[in-house]
Amino acid sequence: MKSCIFCGTTERPLTREHVIPQWARRSFNIQGPVTVDAREEGSDQRRRVGAMQALNTTLYDAICEECNSVWLSRQLERPVKPLLAPMAVSAKPTILSPANQQLIATWAVKTALLLELAFRQMYPVGRLTEGYKASEAELAWLRAKIEPPPRSRVWLGCWDCQQATPVRYSPSSAPLPTPDDSRVEGHLATFTLGFIAFQVFTVDYITAEQHHAGQWNDHVPPSLAHALPRIWPPLDTQQDLFWPLQAFATNDWDRLATWDSALRRGTEGTPGEFR
Repeated sequence: MKSCIFCGTTERPLTREHVIPQWARRSFNIQGPVTVDAREEGSDQRRRVGAMQALNTTLYDAICEECNSVWLSRQLERPVKPLLAPMAVSAKPTILSPANQQLIATWAVKTALLLELAFRQMYPVGRLTEGYKASEAELAWLRAKIEPPPRSRVWLGCWDCQQATPVRYSPSSAPLPTPDDSRVEGHLATFTLGFIAFQVFTVDYITAEQHHAGQWNDHVPPSLAHALPRIWPPLDTQQDLFWPLQAFATNDWDRLATWDSALRRGTEGTPGEFR
């Protein structure tokens, strides 16, 4: 019998989870099917992978009823909605306290990890690359602590979606260096929800510690740093964050996803997206 990816139980029925929350899909008022494309980074050529109805990105039979209805719904989605909804739908200027930055960062990590699992179910073939499959430890930490797992990094930007491309997603390989030359695989996901842009780095922190892996790069290049502040882990001097900063234009996607080409990625790091 399959177990819940968050709490590990096999005693409760598994449910379906709308990874793109229903409030967002209603707010964007997407009617009809949305095309799902994959493309090579830096290229305009796309490969059609499939279509989904009204951004209905659903993960089936992975999360138990209690984790879905109590943790995800009441403890995460419900408190984050009043923050994200006006930002995502209308780019409403918002002052985010350190506590709100942590809440949004937790939501972003959860969403990035579940997007990848949902896409693996929905589009098992045709994607140019798959993103990172979260470890049991990372998922358990999210549920237990309601904060991003150790070694996670989250950045928050603004995306000029022009009401035409409410969600984009680009997964990328992000390996960590180790003294013993073992490959510790991390994940850098860039995704948008309306006018909000998220970048999320996650890694199996237990494996990373076992191999004494280095830390992921914290330094956004100067050309993007003014528009992509880090919201997790907290800076040494915690302070409120004013959002939005300068928005990334629609033709700036590759600059955002590659940190202005500062991130070195091979073929396995080629992103996929849907629009």
